[in-house]
Amino acid sequence: MRSLEMRHPEGEQLLRYADGELGSRAAGRVREHLEACWQCRLEIEEIQRVAGECVRYRKDVWQAHLPPPPAPWADLRRRMAEADAALEPVSLARRMAQAVARLAGPARRWAPAAVALALVAAIIYQFQNAPSVRAAALLRKAVAAEARREGPRRIQIRTRQQRLTRVIGARAGSVPQEAGAAPLEALFAAAHYSWEDPLSARSYAAWREQLADRRDEVTSISGRPGGYRIRTTTQSGVLQEAVLRLDARDYRPVEERLEFRNREWVEITVLDEGAAAEIAGEVNREERIAPTLPPAPHPAAAAPAAKPPATVGDELRVLAALHQVGADLGDPIEVRRSGSQILVSGVGVGAERQQRIQEALAAMPRVVIRFAEPAAGAPPARPGGAEAVRAEAPGLQARMEEQLGGRAFFEQLAGQALDMSDAVMSRIYALRRLADRFPSDAAAGLSSQDQELLRQMVQEHTGVLARQTVELQRLLNPVLSPLAGPAATAARSALSAGAWQPATEELFREARHTETLLAALFAAAPPPVPEARLPAELLESLTQLRAGAEAYERLLSQPGGRTVE
Repeated sequence: MRSLEMRHPEGEQLLRYADGELGSRAAGRVREHLEACWQCRLEIEEIQRVAGECVRYRKDVWQAHLPPPPAPWADLRRRMAEADAALEPVSLARRMAQAVARLAGPARRWAPAAVALALVAAIIYQFQNAPSVRAAALLRKAVAAEARREGPRRIQIRTRQQRLTRVIGARAGSVPQEAGAAPLEALFAAAHYSWEDPLSARSYAAWREQLADRRDEVTSISGRPGGYRIRTTTQSGVLQEAVLRLDARDYRPVEERLEFRNREWVEITVLDEGAAAEIAGEVNREERIAPTLPPAPHPAAAAPAAKPPATVGDELRVLAALHQVGADLGDPIEVRRSGSQILVSGVGVGAERQQRIQEALAAMPRVVIRFAEPAAGAPPARPGGAEAVRAEAPGLQARMEEQLGGRAFFEQLAGQALDMSDAVMSRIYALRRLADRFPSDAAAGLSSQDQELLRQMVQEHTGVLARQTVELQRLLNPVLSPLAGPAATAARSALSAGAWQPATEELFREARHTETLLAALFAAAPPPVPEARLPAELLESLTQLRAGAEAYERLLSQPGGRTVE
């Protein structure tokens, strides 16, 4: 019963017991008490947990990422001895002994508690700032590694409206650059982000350091080659999020994504890091591409031999070759028949993309490829924008933010949903172009082999489209259902057309309606319906789009691509 009558040990006593600093008799009494007291056992376990976290943090974070000290620690004992020798030894010793005697009692009582509090505060502070510390350490290493690398690099910059190729780095100023970059350069200037060298740790670190508020995340990327992913978000400025990927082998930046507050985004990738010598002496891209194009026929030489005109089947096979390299999903490529030739033209297509297209069409003798640069000027603006219409639907957005747990989660959902919508629309537009080029009568005139080729292309687009609509609906249903009120109307009979060509137009209209509602939901376009009706309208439109995509897929499985009568 003695242990039950004992008072609870003080916090200082428990801390000294955990550290093994108590005498054997005192430690025995505390041990006896702990066997019968749950409260004190929990306290001792908490002390041990905090100490363990401190040890793990020191091992995994501090020792792994803090730079080495600039110089070895100096030995202060000799200097202190010299300072003591300069004073009167006896009187100084007596004064210090008296001071120690006066402070010994309180110090022994409060020093362990003070040390414990300081230790806990340091652990909390370091854990809260560990991502920022690690991000800063990685960027310092990457900047130091960049200083050792010289020579130009070719990068590809992709946005919603365009792709362009730039040469950056040393001696890059002597290399002709692509036109159409002025609007992007202005956007980078407004964000205080370097346009001269956008894919570099130095530029990323300079932008990050100027932020009044920021939040860092660092992720290790496994696999070969591995690397690190640094993500920085901020609530101030034009640029709200930047993600930089570093190669683990030499800390070389290989990818970057910038997301601006007006919903514009820019993706930058390295194309050919090792081609410094070639880039330093390269000439204008148009001069490089021109020799690969077939020479234009001389007017006097057009008469001798009349070649048969290109057929619908020839055009289809060219489209199928472009489909194999994904050039029918948003690339600014146009295909048309011109006499005996099939003309393939593109504006603003990147150098690497041009090469892939040329390789895909190299075996087709009737094909003539012509690429051109876009005219200088601003790219077409997207309808509306987050900043322009934010005041029109603040209530709905605020409710969604509250439901999702904050603005950051709202913006993450918006980015995922709008990207998925873009992917859906790219498939819809590809199907629509095929339906316009090969209506029922033209498709009936194709050979059986070409008909099967057309059918395979349409089915591939449709299969991906059906999966994408399901994923989009699954993403948004949990968020929209609580906001929509009563259950939305069940899907109507999805398609009324009997053949896939006219059914494509019906599916396009439904997808376009969904895209408009989705853009309004995330304040990227003015709402076409009252705010209160927007979640229910979007839920119903998503249901209808999914039913339409499934009906379209079933339609293609019927003989001749027609619905069952």
